[in-house]
Amino acid sequence: MEEGNTVKVFEEYVKKDYMLGNPDEKTPRYEDKLTHSLFVMDEALNVDAIFTRYSVNYKNLLVIESLFHDIGRFEQMKVTGTFADIEIPKFYPGIKDHGDLGARVLKDDGLLEKLIPDVRLYDEEVQRVISNHSKITTNTLNRDILNYIRIFSTYDLQELFMSDKTEKERNALNRINTAIVQDVDRLDIFRKIVKGIWVPMTVDKSVDAEVWKLFKEGRLPSIEELKKQGKWNANVGHLVRMSFINQMNLVPVLIRIREENLIDRIYETTGNNGSYVQEAYEIAKEEIDKKIEDSEDGIIIRK
Repeated sequence: MEEGNTVKVFEEYVKKDYMLGNPDEKTPRYEDKLTHSLFVMDEALNVDAIFTRYSVNYKNLLVIESLFHDIGRFEQMKVTGTFADIEIPKFYPGIKDHGDLGARVLKDDGLLEKLIPDVRLYDEEVQRVISNHSKITTNTLNRDILNYIRIFSTYDLQELFMSDKTEKERNALNRINTAIVQDVDRLDIFRKIVKGIWVPMTVDKSVDAEVWKLFKEGRLPSIEELKKQGKWNANVGHLVRMSFINQMNLVPVLIRIREENLIDRIYETTGNNGSYVQEAYEIAKEEIDKKIEDSEDGIIIRK
């Protein structure tokens, strides 16, 4: 279980099965997803250096989980022709989204055996992180989690998974790694928004009153739910993207967003001075500062 081998397995699998010999319009989207996956791995390691400071075996486990977090996306695009998770159950009964599909791909395509030869102790942990990363969950971290980080420095990874007395520690490890992958995944989404991806100019400046209230409370539902309710427009889309900060668990990721002025640059793309988006921008800027300053340890966001 080594970082270099993990990247090799990932790139060989993706390029062989999904990119080479596929000159149609899907190829750029595969390439974008490959770049995204490598970014999430690199950024997860940056967070690890600040937060978890894992020993080498724990670190390599995080490398696998972060690099392969979106492995289901490649299969999803090949089979469904889209990255819309709502289409997945039509083709894969019992599979809810690309995270669940990725967990299945890891197992069915023999990737776990290539990534972690001869040891099957960690398969469930890896699959759980892959499956859970795509869910908006109550997987919030608290200061108690820092005690587990200190415990991990005294546990050999194999010992942690072989002992029947360490279930709480294994669950804590899963929560931490899921949170890291989710946060850095969303960080890359912010960066893509800044580049103009998924940010249409809006004509309709209205925002449903209930949607606006939920935004200010930090409780906006998902894009899919808003569309289902008929409350979606481009301005609401901007609110959803700015509200991603409310889904974050880790201060280092919020600091990165603030340092790169991503909230400001998202706002600058909208062309909506004087609209709901301007007020939403001001709320988001204040909220990100508050979350960073309110953290007692500079690592965990207080919920």
